[in-house]
Amino acid sequence: MRAYLRFELRRLVRDPRLMLFSVLGPVLTYLIFSGFAGGGDQLEGVDAPAALMVGLAGYGAVAGVLSVGSSVAQERAVGWLHQLRVTPLPPWQAVATKALVSTLTGVPSVVAVGIAGRLQQHVQLDAARWIALLLLLWAGSVPFALLGLAIGYGLAPQLAQVVNFLAFLGLSVLGGLLLPVTYLPAAMRHLAHALPTYRYAELGWRSIAGLAPTPSGLGLLLAWTLLFAAVAAWAYRRVAVGR
Repeated sequence: MRAYLRFELRRLVRDPRLMLFSVLGPVLTYLIFSGFAGGGDQLEGVDAPAALMVGLAGYGAVAGVLSVGSSVAQERAVGWLHQLRVTPLPPWQAVATKALVSTLTGVPSVVAVGIAGRLQQHVQLDAARWIALLLLLWAGSVPFALLGLAIGYGLAPQLAQVVNFLAFLGLSVLGGLLLPVTYLPAAMRHLAHALPTYRYAELGWRSIAGLAPTPSGLGLLLAWTLLFAAVAAWAYRRVAVGR
């Protein structure tokens, strides 16, 4: 497993395209729209500029992490997974390693949008809260990495790319990463609170407010993680046996 992890890390370092996509877009969006958020306004229990910073950092992280679906689908097309099948690596370790490496693609977005928030909107957090925010948004991206793997292992490359984008866009908009949930109709707010993207951003909002994650939020994130992990492992085994 360690050899496979080193291999995947080297591949990640050699492909900076995902970093550019998941960093530039969120930073530019924050620079444009954070100016419309008044310093006294509150969103999700914190100042609006800080809330938008967390939402767009999460938006970029999810974009980077979910993109693993397209790359995995391409690997399937060239036969890489069939070569991996002949190794002694168990399916769950292959899925877990790929998911772990994928979560690292979300870290640059969190760092870059955090810097933009500090420089442009003067978001004030002590060092402990900055570190907590980074760690929570990194750890919280695991379900999206598993969702991307489920899509990549389960669908052909062309279809995987479309489904990946639709899943990303839908979860980002409805889950409050791009548009504050406060502005949604009541029925859609209930839906947003059940989505992993909202609970993911909630980790960051509560972190910068100095609050611990809610048990209900952690429970929902764990439930989504287990669901996506089961689907990703099933799809990997299905591909491995050539179905």
